[in-house]
Amino acid sequence: MRTQFLIFTDLDGTLLDERYRFDDASVVLAEIRKRGIPLILTSSKTLAEMRLLRRAMDISHPLIFENGAGLALPEDYFRSNTTPDPRAPLRVEHFGPTYDEIRATLTRLRDRHQFPFRGFGDMAAKDVAALTGLDEIAAQRARQRHGTEPIVWEGSEAIRRDFIAELERAGLRAVSGGRFLHIMPRIDKAEAMRELVGRFTAAHPDVRYRVIAAGDSPNDAEMLQLADLAVVIRRPDSSWMPLKRREGVIRSPVPGPAGWQLCLERILREDPGDET
Repeated sequence: MRTQFLIFTDLDGTLLDERYRFDDASVVLAEIRKRGIPLILTSSKTLAEMRLLRRAMDISHPLIFENGAGLALPEDYFRSNTTPDPRAPLRVEHFGPTYDEIRATLTRLRDRHQFPFRGFGDMAAKDVAALTGLDEIAAQRARQRHGTEPIVWEGSEAIRRDFIAELERAGLRAVSGGRFLHIMPRIDKAEAMRELVGRFTAAHPDVRYRVIAAGDSPNDAEMLQLADLAVVIRRPDSSWMPLKRREGVIRSPVPGPAGWQLCLERILREDPGDET
């Protein structure tokens, strides 16, 4: 049976730097393309944002967007032996409640309890741009949401705990993603990753997949726990996200895409692919 890597990677703070660039990972990205390794971008970003990044990186594989709220797959991806064109149409699958339903729940909770927060749906593109450093066109793409809502929390930690408890009673959850608190269904990157790994395995029963997951923040933790190899990217403050697991963990010596590249170079030298 042939063994192949299957890579799931976060974007912000991992494969993208603070300027949303991935230049420092370009050598390994080219090697991954050359070797035909599936690279699944897995992010809190919207589908509109990720489409552009996928094309810029010349990636032709599925996407996991909005922290696992949905998948986007090239048509016939698991029924074809050819590599899809990065510009080919994507078929979108959603999990959980819609964005409008999540916004309605948040509005109800805020009106009832006066919780102090602002979501992307409360802001204009210029406000999102000011918070994220994006230009207004990119900020508008960040507002094109399918199934999650990033919020800025403006209250105390005690009130935040009350807010999270109310969210859970409403069937939602809150995940910290760095700049924002992401309000989302009871699904995460790990569940979406598990779903895709299952599809890869079913479509290619002659392949043993060795799953790699890379990330830097709490919304990546479960995905890294589930993978065969966990790549923890160093944060700008020189810390690493803590993980429960001890085995199969690689921590990058430097932050962002430069650290991502160093870790993936080390892993790719193992070169699985021999018949076993």
